Amino acid sequence: MTSKYDANQLWRHNTIEEKVNIVSRQLELELAVIEPSGDVRYKTDALSQSVLSLLRNRRQALLQKKEKSFPGLTLRGLYMKSQSLGWLVLEVDSADLTLEETNFLDELVHHLNFLLWHEQEIRREQRSHREQFLYDLLYHNFETSEEMIKLGKLWNMNLERPHHVVVIDFDHPLPSGQETYFLDELEHDWSRFLASRFAQPITMQLRDQLVILLTDSGQKSSGQGNFVKIIRSMMEQIREKNPHLPAFSIGIGRLYPLAADFCRSLQEARQAVSLGRFRQPENAITCYEELGVLKLLSHIRTEELDDFVQETLGPLMEHDEENNTGYLDTLEAYFQENESLPQASERLFIHVNTLRNRLKKIQEILGVELGRAGDRVRFYVACQAIRIIKRTKY
Repeated sequence: MTSKYDANQLWRHNTIEEKVNIVSRQLELELAVIEPSGDVRYKTDALSQSVLSLLRNRRQALLQKKEKSFPGLTLRGLYMKSQSLGWLVLEVDSADLTLEETNFLDELVHHLNFLLWHEQEIRREQRSHREQFLYDLLYHNFETSEEMIKLGKLWNMNLERPHHVVVIDFDHPLPSGQETYFLDELEHDWSRFLASRFAQPITMQLRDQLVILLTDSGQKSSGQGNFVKIIRSMMEQIREKNPHLPAFSIGIGRLYPLAADFCRSLQEARQAVSLGRFRQPENAITCYEELGVLKLLSHIRTEELDDFVQETLGPLMEHDEENNTGYLDTLEAYFQENESLPQASERLFIHVNTLRNRLKKIQEILGVELGRAGDRVRFYVACQAIRIIKRTKY
C-alpha cells in the first residue's frame, strides 16, 4: 500500500527547517524542535503561543522528560547514542495520530537525530579549540600581547579593549554527577542575559567555575560600581527565572588595560568570590578591590588569627558567654554597617539609643575607646578575623 506521505522529500533537503516544514505541510500540523536546554530551536509559523508558553512555564518538567505534563501535545525525544538532543513537539495529542502519521514522524525523527548530532559534534570541536585558546589567554601562555590579540581576532574577540573578568562559583558542593549539568545550566542562563547587554560576551567553564570576560564600555562615568549593578541585576533575574539553580556567588577582578593582565584579574576574581563568603555565605557579589583587610588576613594561619582574636576580644567573648549578652554580635554589626548607628541598629532590630548604650558597655568591658583610631582599627580587624575563623571551621 502506497503512503500518502512522501518521505523521499526529506532526503532532498538538508536543513532542519526545511525538513520540519515538509512534515508540517504534509501532516497539516504545527511542529517545533526544542533544544536540550528547553529553548526553541525552530518552530513552524502557526504554532500557537499557548504551546510556547506551556513549554516555557513547564521547562523543568520538559528537562526531566515528564511528557504527561503536556496534555494535548506529542513530545518525541531526540537522541543519538543515548545522548539527548532535544525534543520534537507536535500540536496534537499522540492518541490522535494514525499509524501512517506516526511512521512519517519516525522518519523525521531519524533525520533530526542525525542533523542535530552532526551540529553538536561540530560545536563540540569548535568549543574545544576555543577553550584551549581561552585557557592560554587566561594563563598568559603567549610570548607577546601582539600574538594574543592576533589570535583573538580569529575568534572574533577584540582583545585590544580592556575586559572585566568575572568568576561565578557555586556556594556549596554539588551532588555527585550533577556538577556538569548545573554548570551547563549556569553558563546557558548567563550567556542569554549577557548577550542582551554586552557586545561579544565570552564564557568558559574552568575548574568547576564559570569564567566570563566582558568588554569594558570605555565610559569613565560608568565605572566599576555601575558594572556591579548590571551584574547584580542579571544575577537576580537568573535566580528568578531559574530558581532550581543552587546558590552561587560572584567575584570580580580589577580592570586592567592590557590583555596580558587577564591572568592577574582572573586570580583576583577567584580570590574575591572565595573571600566574599566570609562576609556573605551565599549569593554574594564581591569586587577584589573592596576586600580590604580580608586579603591580608586570608594569608595568616588560622591559629595566629585565633590568638589575635582572643587577645583583642577575649574579655568581651567571656562576658557574652557568662551573661548571654551578645555584645560581640553588636560590635560585628557596628563594623559591618561602616560604624553607622542607624544602619547597625536596624540590622540588630534595636533602637539606636540601645545600640549607643551597648557600645558604651563594650568599651567599658574592653577598656578602650572606639573613638580612637588605633583601638577602632584593632577591633575592626579582629571582627574580620572572626569571619575567617568561623568560615574555616565550618
